Amino acid sequence: MHSTAVTRPACSESGSPPDTGGPGTFGELLRAHRERHGFSLAQLATQVHFNRGHISKVETHKRTPSVAFAEACDRALNAGSTFTSIATALEATARQQPGRVHPAQLPSAKRCFTGRRECLNQLTRRLRGAGQSLAVPVAVINGPPGVGKTALAVQWAHQAVSDGRFADGQLFVDLEGPEPGAAADPFDVLEHLLRAVGVPGDSMPADLGRRAATFRSYLHGREMLLVLDNAADAQQVHHLLPGSAGCAVVVTSRSRLPGLLSRVDAVTVPLAELGRPEAAMLLRAMIGDARADADPAAVAVLAERCGRLPLALVLAAEHIVSCQHRSADQLATELELDQARLDLAEGDVVLRDSFDTSYRALDEQSARMFRLLGVLPGQVIDAAASAATAGVSQDEAVRLLRGLASAHLIRRQDERHYLMHDLLRAYAADLSRQLDGDSAKPGRMAADTALVA
Repeated sequence: MHSTAVTRPACSESGSPPDTGGPGTFGELLRAHRERHGFSLAQLATQVHFNRGHISKVETHKRTPSVAFAEACDRALNAGSTFTSIATALEATARQQPGRVHPAQLPSAKRCFTGRRECLNQLTRRLRGAGQSLAVPVAVINGPPGVGKTALAVQWAHQAVSDGRFADGQLFVDLEGPEPGAAADPFDVLEHLLRAVGVPGDSMPADLGRRAATFRSYLHGREMLLVLDNAADAQQVHHLLPGSAGCAVVVTSRSRLPGLLSRVDAVTVPLAELGRPEAAMLLRAMIGDARADADPAAVAVLAERCGRLPLALVLAAEHIVSCQHRSADQLATELELDQARLDLAEGDVVLRDSFDTSYRALDEQSARMFRLLGVLPGQVIDAAASAATAGVSQDEAVRLLRGLASAHLIRRQDERHYLMHDLLRAYAADLSRQLDGDSAKPGRMAADTALVA
């Protein structure tokens, strides 16, 4: 094996770059460089992290090279930016073809988006490799209601587009999960997506499988981002995934989407409430420095009363900005009561409604267990105490607790102990008072006994 210097194409007499040609020019140049370095297809595949079949198709003009593939070739073959220049020119030409659609469906980013730096970095590490392997990178952002999953996905997506990623387009769709009967049908979602990439209505496939295949075909070879917001389950997501490695997918869900990781190359990005500094920063960003500086201690108390949950923080800040409350201190005092916190609302956005959606997705047994957890003493949820409260075996209690953790209504501490967000605990206790009444009292007494034992 030996290294050979690469001669960059010279400029023409007019000073313009030479014609980069088509895919054939790229393929012939790639084969020449590979052979000069003494690389077999398999050896180059190891260097660029694309399989040998992909490289062979590029060399024989059967596949148009992506910019990501070209950058990998430049690195592996010490070719400067030779291949990247050609691939970039090819993509620019393709994007100018008549009839080629460039969807830009991302909602606007939040003006006061705060924190989540590590989550943003994790998404970048996971999704920036789009096109450098055969697998489509998928990131699943999951967490409890009101924690800011959609805001994080949209913030990262706008940053990626600003950095020059996904120039072929960005698709965004609300999957309307997780409430039973409300989740969007993949068949209908695919019609929306196909129309967005330019498929005319009279060419719309008539069944789910063909629609999914057509969507994958349209996205093949393109660098596109797909954001699937508020997914109900893995089955719903699976039909919507592209097949081209140049694409990337961000999914948000209140569920951990069991079954998805076994089907696709996905990574989870779990979200919890904001840290204390970030929660105070979000309130400050929304109510302004003057109000925040007037009583920083009250801002800190207000953040805690909101459980540092982004949706609650935003609703509280809007109360202050709209002058429903004159100060952070006044609102913090009012929010001492659990009922007042649960009733936080602005316009048609109500904190309790966000919790209702997750609760209604539970089966009857899980819903009852969730309600009873709200009246358990102490901060830590113990499996034995939960079993005694609900009148079920410990094994059944563990199963139910695992299900609630999967729905992000509680958070696992260890195999038999869980934690519950303060606002969700208040919500569960309120439901228990309404629906269980005095029938929950024997369970609470049994729980006290189990904890003492």
